[in-house]
Amino acid sequence: MTGRESFRGLLLAEWTKLRSVTRWVVTLVAAVALTIGLSYLAASGSRSDINKHADFVAGPLDEPVADSFYFVHQPITGDTTLTARVASLTPHSQGGSPGNGLTRLDDPSPFASPAAGLMIKDGTRPGSSYSSLMLTPSRGVRMQWDFDADRGGSASSGTRWLRLVRSGDTITGYESADGVAWEKVGTATPKSLPDTVEVGFYVSSPPDVFTSRGGGSSSVGERPTLTSATFDSVRVDSGTAWRGEQLGRTVVGEKGAPPGGRVTERTGTFTVTGTGEVGPEPPDDDMVSIALIGIIAGIMALVSVGVLFATSEYRRGMIRATLAATPRRGRVLAAKVIVLGGTSFLVGLAGTVGSFLLAIPALRSRGFTPPGFPQPSLTDGAVLRAIVLTAAFMAGVALVGLGIGMVLRHTAGAITITIVLVLLPLIVGMILPGSSPKWLMYTTLAGGMATLRAKPPTITLAEPWALIGPWAGIGVVAAWVALTLGLAWWRLRTRDS
Repeated sequence: MTGRESFRGLLLAEWTKLRSVTRWVVTLVAAVALTIGLSYLAASGSRSDINKHADFVAGPLDEPVADSFYFVHQPITGDTTLTARVASLTPHSQGGSPGNGLTRLDDPSPFASPAAGLMIKDGTRPGSSYSSLMLTPSRGVRMQWDFDADRGGSASSGTRWLRLVRSGDTITGYESADGVAWEKVGTATPKSLPDTVEVGFYVSSPPDVFTSRGGGSSSVGERPTLTSATFDSVRVDSGTAWRGEQLGRTVVGEKGAPPGGRVTERTGTFTVTGTGEVGPEPPDDDMVSIALIGIIAGIMALVSVGVLFATSEYRRGMIRATLAATPRRGRVLAAKVIVLGGTSFLVGLAGTVGSFLLAIPALRSRGFTPPGFPQPSLTDGAVLRAIVLTAAFMAGVALVGLGIGMVLRHTAGAITITIVLVLLPLIVGMILPGSSPKWLMYTTLAGGMATLRAKPPTITLAEPWALIGPWAGIGVVAAWVALTLGLAWWRLRTRDS
C-alpha cells in the first residue's frame, strides 16, 4: 500500500468517525439552523429610516451622496468651454479635537478634501449629475463626476489654470501651469446632462467629522469648515451675469448658525468662500454583516464538535488503536484537520448563504432599501468575499477547538477556552472607548468577526470587529489555527494519552 493510499484510508476513517456519531451530525445540522435562525431574528429586530431623513440626497447612480458647496454659475445651452485660473486656495479648518472622548476621522477618499474648481451641473438640485475639475491642497488636480468617478491630474497644489470643455454628452478636463500649454486630465460622461446646464466655478470644504464609541454605543458629529479661493481670468462662451449661491445642506456651527458661503468680485477677480462636501456618502451600517450575525450561534455548536472530535478518542482510549494503526502521528492530525475543517467550512457556507437569503429580505422590509442601502447580491464581489471568509472563520474556530482539545484532552475546559477566545473580546471591545479595541481584534479569535463586513473598516460603529478589515480578521484566525494545531502536533508526539 502506498503512502497516498494509506492517507486516503486514514481520511476515510476520520470521516467515518465524524459521521457515525449521531449527536455530532445533529450538532452540525443545528449549527446551520442556529446560524440562519439568529441571523433572521437579528434582521427582524433591525430598522433604518435613512431614506426618510430630511437631508438625505441620492445621486444620479441612485446611491447616497453629499452635494453641498458654494457655486458661482450661469445657465448655458449646448457645447461650451469654461476656463479659469485658481490663483489661491486657503482652507480654514478649526483643527484639533473638540475633546470629550471624541476621535477625529481621517477620510482617505479623494472626494474628502477642500477644493476649488470648475463645474458643469444639471441644474442646482442636490444630487443632480455633474462633472468637475478642481484643485485641492493635498491631492493636486482632480476631475470627478457623478459622485463616483475620480481621475487624478498633476500633484500641483499651487496656482493652476483649469478648463472644462463640453461637447455633446462628453466633458473633457484640462489643466495648465501658465494658461498656454494645456494637459488633458480626463474625459467624463455624466449620466444625465440636459442641453441647458449650469456652468461655473465653486468651492467646497468638507466638515470635520468626529466620533465617539464605547460602552456599547457609538455616535458621530460634524463640525463645519470653510475654504476660500481666488479665481481670475474667468472665460466662458456666454454673456450672462454670474450668480453665487450655497447649494445643499450646511452643517450647523457651534453657535447654532450654519456657515454661509459668499462671493465678492473686483475687476474680474472672484473671491469665493464655501463650505460643504461633494462626493459619495454611504452609511457605515452593513446589511451583509447584519445578515450574517447568526454565525455566533453556529460557531458555538461547531466548537463543541471540534473539541469532541479530539477529546472523545482520549476519553474512550481509542487513540491508542488509532496511533498503533498509523504510527506517523502528524498524518493522524492532518486527517482530522482536513475532515473537520472541510466539513465545518461546508456547514458554515450553508449557514451563511441561508442567512443571507433569508435575512436580506427581512432587512429590506425594515427600511434597508435603495438608495440608502443598494440591494446586495451573492454575485457581488464584496458579498461573495464575506460569505466565503465567514465560512472559513467558522471552520477556523472549529479547528482551534480541535487543537485546544488535543492539547488539554479535557472537553469542558477546551470548549470553555475556545468560546472565551471568541466572545470575551467582543464583550470587552464593545465597552472600551475609541479605537482601543482594535488590538483585541488583532490578537484574538474575535477578530474573525471582521469577515462578516462587505464594507471597509470604520470606527463609527459600536461593533469592535468593524475596526479592522476582513483579510486582517481571517489572518488572525489563521494564526490561531496554526498555533493551536502546532501545539496539538507537539502534544501528540510526546504523549499518547
